[in-house]
Amino acid sequence: MHRKSITYRVLAGVALLLILQLTTCAPTKATESVAIIVYDHGLAKQVSWAYNGNFVPINKTTSFTQDDKAVWAYFTAALSNANVTWQWYDPNGALFLERTDHEHCSITPCTFIYYFDLPSAVGGSKFGVWRMDLAAGGSILYTDHFSVSPVILQDNRWSFNIEQSVPFRVRGHLAVTIYPNNGTWGSYTVDMGYAANFTAYDAVTNRTLRVTANKKTGSVLVDLGAARPGGFTFVLSFDVKYGWQYLESSAPGDFAFSWVENFYDPHPIPQTFNITLPQRSQMVDLVGYNAMDLNSNLTEGPVPSISFSRTALGRQPFGWSLIYRDHTWLDLNAKTLPSTIPKTLPADLSIPILPLKLSDVSLWSAVMSALLLTCSELLSPLYAGRGILINRRRLRIVALIIVMIFIATTGYRLLALSQSVTVTR
Repeated sequence: MHRKSITYRVLAGVALLLILQLTTCAPTKATESVAIIVYDHGLAKQVSWAYNGNFVPINKTTSFTQDDKAVWAYFTAALSNANVTWQWYDPNGALFLERTDHEHCSITPCTFIYYFDLPSAVGGSKFGVWRMDLAAGGSILYTDHFSVSPVILQDNRWSFNIEQSVPFRVRGHLAVTIYPNNGTWGSYTVDMGYAANFTAYDAVTNRTLRVTANKKTGSVLVDLGAARPGGFTFVLSFDVKYGWQYLESSAPGDFAFSWVENFYDPHPIPQTFNITLPQRSQMVDLVGYNAMDLNSNLTEGPVPSISFSRTALGRQPFGWSLIYRDHTWLDLNAKTLPSTIPKTLPADLSIPILPLKLSDVSLWSAVMSALLLTCSELLSPLYAGRGILINRRRLRIVALIIVMIFIATTGYRLLALSQSVTVTR
């Protein structure tokens, strides 16, 4: 019995080993596994190709400007074959670009690169900290951060002096400070089709600068006279031709002065505005176009003024409308201003000399016209033999005249009544 028990245990062990062996030989679905050892990674402004097929990053950095041509991302790793995904996120955290590449390396380690065009990606607004993730096998291998900052080539300080509202007369001045990016400027061009009578001068030496205005295109060129380095300031003066509007739908004496400019340069431009209103004027509202808040500062007094600043982003239109109330103009034109309450016709008028009103005349003419027309019919030949000697033709004429008086008075009263109903509503 003991010998049989041992035999059964041996057979059971052999059967178990056979089952395990068959199980390991059965086909199963293999899961993807990625073996990547990253030795180095980062960002650079340029890369160079090496003789062994690798790439060498040049100008490694995490700080870029909008004028840099590209952002190169690289990593050096040991791998056989792998699919790697480059993921670029903008400063708002939104996925901007994603690309998957199949990489292989025969002689490890190898360097792999990818880039995106920086000017087209940033444009004139996406400044801040970007993020680049490298993923493989469903997981993030590493993350790099880099910043993109704007390049300021100029700042503009505008001043408008509204001398009077009607006729509209505004004198403007534009003070420009230029900051060439590792270069110089010999001239300055700006689109000002809304202005005329240009003059310009050097802000330091007060030397007069030559100005050329193209009436067809509206562009204005200021000849700086020589190549100017960063920090050079000049002032361009002009008369504003249009941009004014009298607001008839608003309160009497309200005017609007508007300014709009399109920026084709991708570089942001800091803008400062100062508008001086006519004497005894009051600011009503300031509305910005493509700007939520203008951060205005109002200076009150006999000659009020308002100032505000904003950085205009590149390749985006920007403008504003200033609504003000001119009390000086309002006092001079108070008699000619239209009344805000519509005039209505009186429903009943007194008749001069006679102690009658229009309603009495209307009632009298209705009764008399009915009697006279009835009499003229009774004098018809159809009713002969009555012996009444009255000129039937003259009687009919008088009756028709009285009928016309009735129609005129009734029409006038209906018109007056309709106007009074409209005003009441």
